[in-house]
Amino acid sequence: MASLNAADREAVIKFADGCAVTRVPLSIIEQGMVEKVRKKLVGNPDYRGEVKGWFDLLIVRLCKFLTSRADANAFHGHMAYLSRVNDRKQLPHESELQFDLYNYLLSAMPSVLLEVSNVASGRTDIYLPLNGFRFIIEVKRTTSRTWSCFSVRPHSKQAASYSSTDVRLGVLATLDLSIREPGVPHVSDCFGVLKRKHSLTDERSVIFMRVPGNRLPPSSLSR
Repeated sequence: MASLNAADREAVIKFADGCAVTRVPLSIIEQGMVEKVRKKLVGNPDYRGEVKGWFDLLIVRLCKFLTSRADANAFHGHMAYLSRVNDRKQLPHESELQFDLYNYLLSAMPSVLLEVSNVASGRTDIYLPLNGFRFIIEVKRTTSRTWSCFSVRPHSKQAASYSSTDVRLGVLATLDLSIREPGVPHVSDCFGVLKRKHSLTDERSVIFMRVPGNRLPPSSLSR
């Protein structure tokens, strides 16, 4: 710690088990989003102990990813997949969101893998192995011209199915390619929890994250 500058020492609390334990600053809106999701997870049989601690961290990191991409200038670099597409035959694929999220999580979580096979007889998009359990992130896109809350529900079934042999917590990240007014939806409408009931005794929780793509900046409203 002595070699860190003052700003870094303020951000890094300590080092433990090979990891830097850091403070993650959240805006008022982000705090509300995180707390809303955490409250909806109460009652999930696996959302406790060490699993809860790691999943809470993942929730915070996903929230930060979402707000950063909602703010980002979509017309440059590796985030070009967020920009407006004039020809809907050339819409970006979900793999662009998948690799962006994967690279973001590499610096935020202890271990992140891509395309892991033999999980619930399928192959995962993003796989996070932890101490005796794992989290799986399913990445999709929706090409519907209009967005509704039902756009993610079919994909949430697949996201929930990957938890059939592990903790009943998962994540669905969806690239929203609907046609909207310039700007992006409010982030608080893009982050939440879906519950999938597989049987009377088997209910699983899926975090959904809607990443708005196919967009124009607010300045285009005054042209």
